[in-house]
Amino acid sequence: MATIDDVAKLAGVSKGTVSSVFSKKRPISQPVTDRVLSVAKELGYFPNHIARSLAIKKTMIVGLKMPISKEGSTTQFEIQMLNGVIKECTKHGYRILLDTLPEHEDLTQFSSDPVDGVIMLNPRKHDQRIERFEQMRIPIVLVGRPDPLDSSISYVDNDNEKLAYEVGRYLLTQGHRSMLFLNSSANMTVSDDRLSGMKKAYEEQGVPFDNVQVMNFVRKLHATPMDYGYMSMMEMHQKVPFTAVVSDTDRVALGILRATRELGVDVPKDLSIVALSNNVRLAEEMTPKLTSVELSAETLGAEAGRILIQKMKDPSTVEQLIIDAQLIVRESTRSL
Repeated sequence: MATIDDVAKLAGVSKGTVSSVFSKKRPISQPVTDRVLSVAKELGYFPNHIARSLAIKKTMIVGLKMPISKEGSTTQFEIQMLNGVIKECTKHGYRILLDTLPEHEDLTQFSSDPVDGVIMLNPRKHDQRIERFEQMRIPIVLVGRPDPLDSSISYVDNDNEKLAYEVGRYLLTQGHRSMLFLNSSANMTVSDDRLSGMKKAYEEQGVPFDNVQVMNFVRKLHATPMDYGYMSMMEMHQKVPFTAVVSDTDRVALGILRATRELGVDVPKDLSIVALSNNVRLAEEMTPKLTSVELSAETLGAEAGRILIQKMKDPSTVEQLIIDAQLIVRESTRSL
């Protein structure tokens, strides 16, 4: 079996140059790269990732912790987020290790993957995983703000308080007073931020927040986001009056729409719906077309990747970045 020494000798370059051609650790001219690759192909040489990792003391792998729903399918937000991370990290020669399994609350079940750094979605309140990564000296960037806020932790996020405020203000100015708010899991920081923003919109308009019925996604109760939307709508329809529903995601909105069809509720004549995420294809194909919030997931992923790359080079790097979100009004909302 051919070795890196064989390739270097035949190509007339150093072993370091051969290594850099494959690892992209440093730029190598195109003629030299082509010559090395040609010789490697001729000799049947393939770089040994484990050996290379031991040599350079890096795995050249970035971990992406992105738990998905029980049915095992990814949302458009998650796909766009992954695309952003991949585009940014591969430019620097890093592979992506995708971890989609939900982690146990029990830290004795915590495991460390062979990665140089981690991007973690949906941080929880007082999330002990953050401290654990720091103890292991593994650089970490969050997608979502930490709780409590910490000036030493890098993260990218939308201004979830502001976007919930804008959604609340929009519906209130359209004449809606009583709403059903299907928020995300109660233990996630985004849930608190959204709730705070919605309350501010009501306070500004002088409308009692008691008019809002707030619910949260519970993994043990709701098998999927669509189940969450469907079950919540069916449960609350007869209990409290509301003319609008704000849903955690567009998939939750799909469940709401299924329930409205069974209940004979017309959207938007009888009920307005807003989703706090924006799958353009899904939103445009729904009947009626769904009013939603564009979170720029690919940008979130790319910026998280960029910050992590820098942090892996310089551990003292800290950056906290907010990405704009935009309310996109379609057909599922109307004024009263």
